This record gives sequence, structure tokens and C-alpha cells, in this order.
Amino acid sequence: MASSLSLLVIDDHRIFAEALCLALGLEPDVRSVAKAHTGRDGLAMAAALDVTAAVVDLDLPDLDGIEVVTRLGLLRPAARIVVLTAHARPDLAKRAVAAGAAAFLPKEAPMVRITAALRGQGGDDPVVDLGAARPASVGHVGLTPRELDVLRQLAQGRDAQQTAATLGISLYTARDHIKALMAKLGARSQLEAVVSATSLGLVTVGSRY
Repeated sequence: MASSLSLLVIDDHRIFAEALCLALGLEPDVRSVAKAHTGRDGLAMAAALDVTAAVVDLDLPDLDGIEVVTRLGLLRPAARIVVLTAHARPDLAKRAVAAGAAAFLPKEAPMVRITAALRGQGGDDPVVDLGAARPASVGHVGLTPRELDVLRQLAQGRDAQQTAATLGISLYTARDHIKALMAKLGARSQLEAVVSATSLGLVTVGSRY
């Protein structure tokens, strides 16, 4: 495939999608990353942009994710389509591959695994990962129970003030917890913290499957 990647991320979870785009944009061979939060918007972008690879969530508000994979394949036959889902089940993997997906990965897959699938480093055969490996434990990362509570709030798209109100803590305390968990996850922003925690299996984005 092309030496540089033009990517499209289709995921209705805005925080996760933005964090994923941020992480992908740091890759040296990625020239552009577009994002859409609905299947129809994603298909419109695929038709308008020179997309070489796409990440598709199966949980979309308007269209079935498998249908989006099929239609993306018709719009961009040469593009690699990677399904990234919170429910990595064998039946869904089979349907996704049959629809044309080049890879089927769980949302907790490490970033290196996702980028390898987008680049086609696994060869021509479809890559299926059902996430059998155990996720990292909270203790291994070093997060306290309260820091995990705060992290879950961030993953739902809440800011520091909303998190403080939801958890019944002060804004000052919420910000302290955010700084601490970002440091432990090696994240430079709250978005990076969310995507890192998702890759480690510490938080899971909501799913309708």
C-alpha cells in the first residue's frame, strides 16, 4: 500500500475517537486522520477523501457497523478496514471478515497492534484478535481506586468540573487525581490517558452489541 497513510476513524464515542485520532496522528507515516461519529458521515468522508485505511467501530447510531464495512469496501476497494470493537466475539469477527475487514481487534488492543493492522504488516490474511490475553490490572499500573473512578468519568467525556460533581469531590481534588493518573499512564493529555487506559483494558467504551 502507499508509503503514507490517509486514515479515517468511524466511532460514535467522541472521547475515544478523538484520543485514537490523536495517537494515530503521531505515527510518522500518517499524513492525515479524519474522524466521523456516524456511519453515514463516515461513508461520505470515504467517498470524498483519498482514504487508504479505516478504523470502524461496530457500534454506530445510524448504521450497522458490518454494513459500513461492506460499503466502505465498495467505495475504497484498496483501503484496509480495521474493525475495533468493545465486544470481540467470534461471530462478529466472522461477519466482519466476510464483509471485507482486513483485521478485527478488541478496543483494548495496544496501539502498536492497531497501527500494524492499518499498515498491513500481518500479510494478506485477515487478522483476528479476540482479546484473549488478560488486561493489565489496576494495581500493576499503580492507579488508586479513586483515580480509576476519575478515569472512568473522563472516558465518558466528562471534564474535571463534571467529574468532581459526579464523584462528590472538590474540583481541586479532581484535578490532582487527573494529574496523577496521567503521570502513571505516561499520558500528555486527558485524551491520551483515556486511549492508553482503553488499550490496557482498564476502561471499556460502551457498546450496543
